[in-house]
Amino acid sequence: MIGLREQGASVISYFPQFRVSYRGDQMIAHGEVQPTERSTPYRLRIAYRDGDKPLVYLVSPKLVSPEPGQSIPHVYPDNRLCLYQPRSRNAWTKKRFIGQTIIPWAIDWLFHYEIWLLTGDWRGGGVEHRGVKSDDPPMTSGAIA
Repeated sequence: MIGLREQGASVISYFPQFRVSYRGDQMIAHGEVQPTERSTPYRLRIAYRDGDKPLVYLVSPKLVSPEPGQSIPHVYPDNRLCLYQPRSRNAWTKKRFIGQTIIPWAIDWLFHYEIWLLTGDWRGGGVEHRGVKSDDPPMTSGAIA
């Protein structure tokens, strides 16, 4: 297992724009990413408890859907991003670095989210499951400027 401080160092090494803090057996990382140069900047929060799965939240901007009431794909009910299939061969394990896996996977997720906003078609793969429904009106300006 990779230690908490090693995980934090990995995050900062690969993504120096992130800030990492520790509380007991938990690491919290905050930072901004952009899937493409034309993308909206997204602020992520990653909570990782020693030995658990990292939990990835989109802090801002808020997730929206192209149509009112439409479910946002690959999001857990508590608005965590669904980045991988837990039992798959490529799943995250405590032997993998968050900076090499979870954050790049989140950036990839955001890229596919932007495509989904424009096309209504999720092209990021994965197993379909119920996402969360958006109560917000559809996005009018598009995520990609």
